[in-house]
Amino acid sequence: MIDVNKKQLIFSLVIAIFGCSGEQKNQITNSNEISDLTRWSEVWSDEFDTPELDLSSWNKLEWRPGWVNNEQQAYTDRDTNIFIRDGKLIVRALIEPGYVDNDYTGSEYNTDFTSGRLNTAGKHSWKYGKFEIKAKLPKGRGSWPAIWMLGSNISTIGWPDCGEIDIMEHVGYDEGNIHGSIHTADYNHMKGTQKSGGIEIETVTDSFHIYTLEWDSTYLRFFVDNNPYFFIYNDSNGDQKKWPFNLNHYLILNLAVGGDWGGVQGIDQTQFPMEMEVDYVRVYEKTKSGESIKVKFQVDMKNEMVSGTGLWVSGGSLSSSNSAGIQMFLIPETTIWETELMLPKSSFFTFKFRNGYFPDSWSSGWEQMSNECSFGEYNNRYINIGEQDTVLAPLCFGECVTCE
Repeated sequence: MIDVNKKQLIFSLVIAIFGCSGEQKNQITNSNEISDLTRWSEVWSDEFDTPELDLSSWNKLEWRPGWVNNEQQAYTDRDTNIFIRDGKLIVRALIEPGYVDNDYTGSEYNTDFTSGRLNTAGKHSWKYGKFEIKAKLPKGRGSWPAIWMLGSNISTIGWPDCGEIDIMEHVGYDEGNIHGSIHTADYNHMKGTQKSGGIEIETVTDSFHIYTLEWDSTYLRFFVDNNPYFFIYNDSNGDQKKWPFNLNHYLILNLAVGGDWGGVQGIDQTQFPMEMEVDYVRVYEKTKSGESIKVKFQVDMKNEMVSGTGLWVSGGSLSSSNSAGIQMFLIPETTIWETELMLPKSSFFTFKFRNGYFPDSWSSGWEQMSNECSFGEYNNRYINIGEQDTVLAPLCFGECVTCE
C-alpha cells in the first residue's frame, strides 16, 4: 500500500506532465466538477408556479394503451393525470379498471391504467444546451418515468433516425438505478446497440434530484445533482445514422405503466396512485466563456508492437459508451499516436490507451498501469481539464513517463 501523501504527490506530478499547455487543476473533488453558471445563460424555463399548466409551452398527449413499448396505460389530457400542485408539475398514474375514452385520432379504447405524457413539440425545441430538470420519481413496481428528448423531424424521417436522448429513465422494480441513453439509426435498443450509462441514487423516490444533460456539437454529458456519470463523444465524422444530434430536439416528460421495460416484473397495483413530481425545467445555452476547448491526447508506442488496427482512447469516463474507444492517428515518421478532442472546460475524465480495435469487447489491448500513477478501480489515466487548449505529453504506453 503506497503512502497517501506520496500517492497524492505522484498524482500531481502526472497532472503536471499531462498539462503541457493550458491551465490545469490539481484537485479531484467528489462531484468531479465545480459548477460555473457564468458559462451558461438561461434561455427558457418553467417553474410551475402558476395554478394551471402553461399550454403555450406544453402539449398534453392523448394516446391509447400499447401505442409504444407495449405500455399498459392510456395517456390522457385530464387534470387527474397532469396538473400543478404546490408549485410543482404532477404527472400521475392511476388504476381505473374499465376506463373508456378516445385517443387523439378519435379511436375508442378501454384500459385499467391512465397516466400523463407532455412535450414541447411545435412550441419549444433546442439544438445544444444544458437541460436541468428537478424531479422526484414514483415508487412502485411497474412504474417507468422518463425525462427525454426527440428530434423535431420525427414526423418526416421517423424513429430512431430523428435521434432520441434519454436524460433520465427509471423502472420501479430496479429502484434507485438511473439511466441515461441515446438512440439513433445505428445505435438503438431494437438492435441492442444503444449507448447507455447509469448511476445509483438511493433516494430517487423519496426526495428531489436534479437530472441534467449537457449537449454540445461534440459531446453529450449526463449528470445527477451535478455529478457527471455518463459521456458520449461525437466521433461520427458527420454520419447522421450515428449522430443526428446536430438538429433541434423537443422535451418530453411522461410516466408509463408496465411496458417492455417497466413491466418486466409486473405491476404492483397497491402502489397507485403513482406520481412523478417536477419542481422545474430549465434550459441554458453556452456563453462565450463556456465554449469547449481542444485537448490533444498523445501516446508513444516506441516500446510496443502496434496492432494493425491502431491506437484508441478507450475505457474510463471519456469513452464509457463505446468499448472500442476513440480512434487515434500516427504522427508520420514517429512512434507517437494522437487525437484531438473538443471537451468541456473545468471537467475531469478518466481513460486509457488501447492497442487495437475491439468494438464488441471490454477485454484485450489495454494498458497495464501501476497503482502509483493511476486512478480508480481500473487503474485509469486521468485528466483535470482547465480553461485553455491543452496538449498532453506523449507518455509511454503503459507508463506515466516518456519512453526511454
